[in-house]
Amino acid sequence: MPLEFLFGRRMTPEEMLRKNQRALNKAMRDLDRERGKMEAQEKKLINDIKKMAKDGQMDAVKVMALDLVRTRRYVKKFIMMRANIQAVSLKIQTLRSVLRYRLRYFPQCSRYA
Repeated sequence: MPLEFLFGRRMTPEEMLRKNQRALNKAMRDLDRERGKMEAQEKKLINDIKKMAKDGQMDAVKVMALDLVRTRRYVKKFIMMRANIQAVSLKIQTLRSVLRYRLRYFPQCSRYA
């Protein structure tokens, strides 16, 4: 094709699946990293709450407790997001194996190539 240098060559379904799989894996790693930071923040917050409670600063403890609840809610949301991304990743992996099967056993179907 003469316009291939302008628009790039067309990606095969296999390449598209691989690209999307890599993007999903990267998103899962990012979520894990962020969740780890939040869990570390949660531990630090618990220690701070204990210190403040010993000192008798109950107003600060209440504010920090709300922040702790918020942090735990975010951690739970991150876990759910990772699970959803993992489900999509599994579906893509299934599509990939179905595509390979069709290409191997039904090569005459150019629709899958």
